[in-house]
Amino acid sequence: MKRQASYATGPTTATEGDETLDATFDVLSDPDCRAILGAADAPMTTSELADACDIALSTAYRKVERLSETPLLVEGVRFDPEGDHAAEYSRGATDAAIELGDDGVTLTVEDGGVDSLTATAETTGISAD
Repeated sequence: MKRQASYATGPTTATEGDETLDATFDVLSDPDCRAILGAADAPMTTSELADACDIALSTAYRKVERLSETPLLVEGVRFDPEGDHAAEYSRGATDAAIELGDDGVTLTVEDGGVDSLTATAETTGISAD
């Protein structure tokens, strides 16, 4: 399940038994996924991420798919006036904290608190006028 672009929803918390916890730790252990997260400080298409990370496009598609199932990467839409819209991805997290407690591991991921619809409109030149 892909996470859609956030709208300043606040932190995401995953605990023991939550598939998100395992998926997040799994992608963080992958060097290509970490490279994509590093490059995704601004919205980019999968092709742009592949170029920025110097990885094969097919690999980038697989890694982006895996990352999109975690709170670390969110999917948005790059609007094109010609109607050729494209999926774009950006880092969905600004901070993460791991807590070890009696109930096991808890991972809390803080989002950027940025309304990605506004950010998309600003980067693509869309205006309400």
